[in-house]
Parts: sequence; structure tokens; C-alpha cells
Amino acid sequence: MTEKKPYYITTPIYYPNSNLHIGNTYTSVIADVLKRYKNLLGYDTFLTTGTDEHGQKIMKSAQDAGVAPQDFVDKIASETIELWKKLEIDYDRFIRSTEHQHEEDVKKIFKKLYDQGDIYKGEYKGYYCTPCETFWTEAQLEDGKCPDCGRDVDYQEEETYFFRLSKYTDKLKELFKDHPEFL
Repeated sequence: MTEKKPYYITTPIYYPNSNLHIGNTYTSVIADVLKRYKNLLGYDTFLTTGTDEHGQKIMKSAQDAGVAPQDFVDKIASETIELWKKLEIDYDRFIRSTEHQHEEDVKKIFKKLYDQGDIYKGEYKGYYCTPCETFWTEAQLEDGKCPDCGRDVDYQEEETYFFRLSKYTDKLKELFKDHPEFL
């Protein structure tokens, strides 16, 4: 008996500051179709999906709804799981970023990356659009507003952690050169 080759699939982790929209469903259906197709080809597939339950938009949406942020995302996550059941989305793991196990996994990965010099502390400066969750430079703004959604932006400076991608530049170039099918 031959061992099945693994094939991992993931959707974006959806941001539950409101009900899901057609784009969320579209990507989940595509991931489900891909999983089923790879299963037919004999792969050992694993599909993850889930929700990213942190951020300013969620806090604001919860405040507007008059509920605690965790209660707000609990409702949307359970509705998402029910929708995937109705659509027969065959995922293997639904991950919520507020789950204890997820938080522990992130801490472990962060520490490993930090200890090997892949993560460093720096400062982010720019004009921030909360609905888009995007920083912009002054030159990118259109009439002082977000170029994507046209809403107001706020100038912010924040200390944050960055991934040292430059450490892997040569390895990535070699990977892309030797395996153009990778992308």
C-alpha cells in the first residue's frame, strides 16, 4: 500500500466584525472543491478555515451592538459554522483566534521565531484606515482619505513586531528560480 501524499488547504481567516458576505462563501466553496478534487486524486487532504477575532473593527461592532466583543464574535462564529454545514463545506478544522489552543500555538511559534532572530520590534507610522485595516503614506491618500474606501484616516504611530523577511531573500530567490511552479 502506498502512502498518500499530504495536501493542505486553507481559506483566509475571516474577520467576523459583521455577517459573512459572498466573498467569504466563494473562497470556502473553492477550497472545498479543491479538497474534494485532491481527495479523488488520492491525496491525504486537510482543510482549515476559521475566524480572526481580534481588532478595532470587532471592538467597534460589538460596542455598536451593545455586547461584549467575545459574545459578538461567538455569535458570528457559530453562524459561520452553521452556514458551512448547510453548504456542506468539508473542512477538517475550524480555528478561532480566541481559542486557548490557538493562542498557545501562536505564543510558541512567536517565541521560536523571536529566538532565532526572525522577529524584531520596530515602529509603524502612517495614516490608518480602521475599516480597511491598512496603513497609508501621505502620498497614497486621495484628498486626505483612504484610497481604497474613501473614508477618513487617522495618523498613528505604534510600536509593533516585524518579520525579518530580508533574512530569507536569497533562499526565496533560489526557491523561485529552481521551482517556478511554486508560485
